[in-house]
Amino acid sequence: MRKCPRNFPALLLAGLILSLGLPALAGEGQGHFDLATFLGQVLNFIVLFGGLAFLLRKPLNDYLKGKAEQVAASLRQSEALKAKSLQKLEQSRARLDSLETEIKALRAEAEKEASREKQMIRQEAEKEAQRLRKLAQEEIEALFQSSLRELKAYAIDLSVALAEKSIREKLTPELHRKLIYQAIDRLRSLHESSVDS
Repeated sequence: MRKCPRNFPALLLAGLILSLGLPALAGEGQGHFDLATFLGQVLNFIVLFGGLAFLLRKPLNDYLKGKAEQVAASLRQSEALKAKSLQKLEQSRARLDSLETEIKALRAEAEKEASREKQMIRQEAEKEAQRLRKLAQEEIEALFQSSLRELKAYAIDLSVALAEKSIREKLTPELHRKLIYQAIDRLRSLHESSVDS
């Protein structure tokens, strides 16, 4: 708060004299100047405003000091609130930056997880395809073996039938008798050799 200059009462008195004396001087052409009235008015003014200044000086000073202190406290409080707000703003910015970093990290992790899942699905699909190929191959092999057995059985049956047909065609009753006698002779010689030993 600015202090009043030391010569303020003198300036106030001069201003009062001028303000009261000018009308009186201006009225010289209309009448006469009454010094006693003028001095009475000045004295009344000095007593009234001097007394008021004396009585109100301390409460006015206290009031103005209180107001100055309130304004200073408000300024300090505003500065503290401003500092807190700036600190909160910095914290919010730091959180926002960390949140953006966190989002990027989560996105990268999700992409890695998706890549791993894709790789696992691909591997599972490959294993399933190999298993199905193996099953199909085993089934084909079983069908092949079954068909081969059937083919062999058919070939044997056909060979036997052809051999039987061929034998029947070549075997005449005379050849048949001759083969029977040969077989009997062989059995007899075998029996005799077994009895001798």
